[in-house]
Amino acid sequence: MYKTALALGVSAALFSVSASAIEISDYTEVESSYEEAYVTGSIATQSGNQDKTSYDASVFVDYEKNYSSRERNFNIVLDGNYQANRGGNEGDVKEDSYAVLGAANVDNYFADKPNMFWYASADAAYQDKYDDMYAAVGGGIGYGRVTVATPLAYAVRIVEELQQHNIIKGDVSDAAYLALAQVINRRDEFRSKFGFEEYEAEFIAAIEKSMKDSGIAPNGITALGFAHLRRVLFEEYINIRKYGWLVRGGVGVVASDYNGESGDPSINLEFEYAKPVGLRGQFINLAGYTAIWNDGDTTSQKITNRMSYTHELSDKVDWVNLWALSVDIADGDREDVVSNTLSSAFRYYLTNRLNVEARVSLSRLDDDIDGNGNDDTDVTTFLGVRYRLK
Repeated sequence: MYKTALALGVSAALFSVSASAIEISDYTEVESSYEEAYVTGSIATQSGNQDKTSYDASVFVDYEKNYSSRERNFNIVLDGNYQANRGGNEGDVKEDSYAVLGAANVDNYFADKPNMFWYASADAAYQDKYDDMYAAVGGGIGYGRVTVATPLAYAVRIVEELQQHNIIKGDVSDAAYLALAQVINRRDEFRSKFGFEEYEAEFIAAIEKSMKDSGIAPNGITALGFAHLRRVLFEEYINIRKYGWLVRGGVGVVASDYNGESGDPSINLEFEYAKPVGLRGQFINLAGYTAIWNDGDTTSQKITNRMSYTHELSDKVDWVNLWALSVDIADGDREDVVSNTLSSAFRYYLTNRLNVEARVSLSRLDDDIDGNGNDDTDVTTFLGVRYRLK
């Protein structure tokens, strides 16, 4: 009986829909921005029945800033990781490694062709096991548009919260949802105008005015409603919502590779697809192809694909799934290398900044080389703490 009830509860959470017919893709406001930065850490130790205490620790830092408008999209990503471990035998010593990478691109849309753009990009990376860093620049043309619609997800969540506590009643029109989302999208404007410490009251007052004008709460909200509204806006975390697709194609040059060589030209193709799944789910797929030439011959080809699906099981729990594929197509006598990683995680948000994460992942590296320590599929479990810096 308990298992049946649990299964029904999970199914209801996964496939629940709002009474409103509104969909995330109904949000068409093109100008938006978001900034996120996280640090995630974990440590595992073991002692007893061994010569000394062993440990395995890791720290990951992720940063992303995005700005989108009808004329221009800009995105910057910075990632870094540090890992350290030591075995439990007497002769074991500490081993550590770190890596950092960054990528930036800007899409400039043509005025007479609103879905066509030219782009410029830059990538850089450093790993401590190499003497030199990697750096590349590129540019080309593209078509399509991806719209960030997170403000509408906040609007839906606000209405849901106030309805659950009987602060507002009745159905809400799509127009009212969209009007509310447009005010929520101005959060950065209020923060800039009134300051980080003082903008909350002005921001909430503007939201209440929108709810009055649109008929969501014609008489305003009570003090209790104010408290619930503030909790959703400032204490809950809502995942990025976006929809649409775009494709980029162009050429580039490797300014420096890990071996210190430079000047190799490249051809680059990228594809992005994003689709909300109901009001709580988000699917994103990023694919890419890069070919590098040296002395007229293709010396390196790489295919990547990163597919993710995130579902908000509740206002405190997210279910995050990821499949990452990387294919290095070798030249000459070398073998192709195929890397696959599949992971599934549950995140429980203690606050909108702090969450604990439990993840299991399967990873496999196929390089047609026997006996080099990666012949079997690796199974990894992870329990860590994730803190949002921005």
